[in-house]
Amino acid sequence: MTQALVKNPFIKFPDCLAEFLDDPPLVGDETRESYNSFFAAIVVGLKPDDSIDWLYCKDVVDLFWQIRRERTILASVVKLHQTEVVRDLLKAAADTSNALESAVYRIFDASDDAQRWASDPAVRKEIDARLSAKGHPPTAVLAEAYKRGASDIDAIDKRIAWYEARRTEIIREIERRNVRLARDLDIASSPVIDGEFSEAAE
Repeated sequence: MTQALVKNPFIKFPDCLAEFLDDPPLVGDETRESYNSFFAAIVVGLKPDDSIDWLYCKDVVDLFWQIRRERTILASVVKLHQTEVVRDLLKAAADTSNALESAVYRIFDASDDAQRWASDPAVRKEIDARLSAKGHPPTAVLAEAYKRGASDIDAIDKRIAWYEARRTEIIREIERRNVRLARDLDIASSPVIDGEFSEAAE
């Protein structure tokens, strides 16, 4: 469930820094409103003291935005491989008593059923039961999905670790010149990354 952490997520940047701060790193279907909410959730109440503090805040926000994106991609990668595993298991479990119908199901219907498994909870429950009866419970499907996607998952995990390490470095750099801001920014940013934010400003 999304939540609006502030009623007005628009952040008024210092005019002299507009070209540096007012350029969110958006890709795909990411929205400016969501980014503003994310930024506001971290910097509201921090009251950066000067231009350098603002730039440091922007660096931390962008790093967490990248981490949030990578975690979304990671979930999508796992789900994609789960769907592929379900499709392959459905093909393997197809009734072979009628060779023609079995072939048609493997070629056309198994993929459709796997997509419905991925998008419809009721269908997912029914297919999970069918596969479990044949020795393929949901935990086994998930394990196989992780196995198939291991290289992609490892690459994403490494990128997340790099972003988190860089975030820690920036907090330390901030602390050298502004202990209060570093403390408040660390406190504000830590829980934010796990939240979801409204897609539009109120």
